[in-house]
Amino acid sequence: MTTPEPWAVAAVEGQQLARELRERLPAEAADNSLKELALARQRHESWEKRFGEVIRRWRTDRNWSQEDVAERLRHQGFEMHQTTVAKIERGARPLRVAEAAALAEVFEMPIMAVFELSLSEDRSADFDSRHIALEQARKRVDDSRDNLYSVAQHHAYLLTEVEKLLLQMNQTNTDEVNE
Repeated sequence: MTTPEPWAVAAVEGQQLARELRERLPAEAADNSLKELALARQRHESWEKRFGEVIRRWRTDRNWSQEDVAERLRHQGFEMHQTTVAKIERGARPLRVAEAAALAEVFEMPIMAVFELSLSEDRSADFDSRHIALEQARKRVDDSRDNLYSVAQHHAYLLTEVEKLLLQMNQTNTDEVNE
């Protein structure tokens, strides 16, 4: 069994469930259960750390300072300081969903980019390959739109031709009736 980080163990030790496990289970079983809880917590909290790393990358890609990000967040209605941004980037400060949404807006990223981050051990979801796939999909959409516009123009032309033929046929019938 992997050993959890001390902070994760400390976080679960103070919980009611930990006390109940210590009371009901033999010491070794309780220790194993608490290790499992600590590992689960550690795994879940790694999302905040990963999100902080992504925020740092988004910020540095734009050559923004932490103060620049804090100022932009203030314009989104969140009173934040540079030190708060630094804590978020380190994963040392929990992030509220509303703050994550504001950060996505500040960085002009899709809101789901906040939640679709891959963890470092998740090698199957490479951000760069997804970005390339997104750009390719956008190009296909643009090509499809251009094709659709071209087909619509051709369709309009054919409708005009049908209308001309109907008018000619109508005129011919009118002329024949009048003779």
